Amino acid sequence: MLSCLRSNRVAMLLLSIVTGNCTADGSVKNWEFNGFITQGYFDSDHNNFNGKSSSGSTDFREIAVNSAWRISGEVLLAGQVMSRRAGKVDDGDPRMDYLLIDYRFHETGDGFAGLRIGRIKNPFGFYNTTRDVAFTRPSIVLPQSLYFDKARDLELSADGAMLYGRHLLNEGWVESGLIIGKPHKDVSVEYAYLNYDWPGEFDDSRGFLWRSEYIHQDYSFRAGFTYGQFELDFDVDGTPALGAPGDGTVEIDIASFSLQYNLERWSITGEYMQQFIEWGSLGGIYGLDPKNTSESVYLQAEYRFSPSLSAFLRYDVLYIDKDDRNGNKAAMLFGRPNHTQFAKDWTLGIGWEPDEHWMLRAEWHTVQGTAWLAVQDNPSDVERQEEWNMFALQATYRF
Repeated sequence: MLSCLRSNRVAMLLLSIVTGNCTADGSVKNWEFNGFITQGYFDSDHNNFNGKSSSGSTDFREIAVNSAWRISGEVLLAGQVMSRRAGKVDDGDPRMDYLLIDYRFHETGDGFAGLRIGRIKNPFGFYNTTRDVAFTRPSIVLPQSLYFDKARDLELSADGAMLYGRHLLNEGWVESGLIIGKPHKDVSVEYAYLNYDWPGEFDDSRGFLWRSEYIHQDYSFRAGFTYGQFELDFDVDGTPALGAPGDGTVEIDIASFSLQYNLERWSITGEYMQQFIEWGSLGGIYGLDPKNTSESVYLQAEYRFSPSLSAFLRYDVLYIDKDDRNGNKAAMLFGRPNHTQFAKDWTLGIGWEPDEHWMLRAEWHTVQGTAWLAVQDNPSDVERQEEWNMFALQATYRF
């Protein structure tokens, strides 16, 4: 059974290397150097994703190098630099995804505890800490209801400190982590949470994220819970224009549940999240309520034909306002098309690993709604189409 759960074990292994737990054979080495290159192709009949996909787009690529240095038995230094191109959302400029020092200050036969300081991956859901590495996920596009590519930087990491630990149980273990720090904010976060690149910028941020997860000893069952609160301060020089935000704070609270059940050939995964957002302190912004609660959920079934070949089917749903699921309120108050307030995505995909270095994927999306499309690639609400389809290809090489 364990041999057929390679994707789960690789994901856990990569997280271990990044956070300083172990290397591939379970031993501790002084230095690790790895990297990957990913190229994607997207083709949609309407709307745009990762570039002008309505005309066929190769405007998605990721290049990253990461390293981990074991300074001593208790101390590890790790980091990753990435260049990411994704349509008009990411321009390909290199940036530091994470850079941390990890101190394992307590370790016994029952578990361990440690402290990380620096730029740290946010322990959100099953996939966030390794979301950019194709070998650790079952699809090209992660469920966009939870893993927003249009606001990747905000979700990805934070500058601060994280206290973490693991406690062994009779048939598994519990892992927990609490991170306190400053989440990233850039222009893409403005587009995602303010619908536009308004005059001004997010000049400060703060928050915390707590996650606990139970993992059965044979990886047959995983269950996790995540809760976090963030505040993003928006600063405007002078007097804001009519309909534009003034000085204020966007407050974001999230809570999510994650479940996964693994058999020899099957994996069933589901995650659910509610996100409460309040931006009333910024003043009236056209197209946005002062506060609302979004709702996200997906259910996914993955089948492994062999250790190197797998397929999956997923249904993914996002409601921008759980009390306005059909978008009627947004249409009435702001004149926005109903379909900008929800997205329902059926996805079918296949992945093949010809060897340990290569990963090839293909998938088909049938989508109703446009809620998770990036404004940068789709500037006009009225030109978006409610019903649309997308085909995607991806090749990844790792070293």
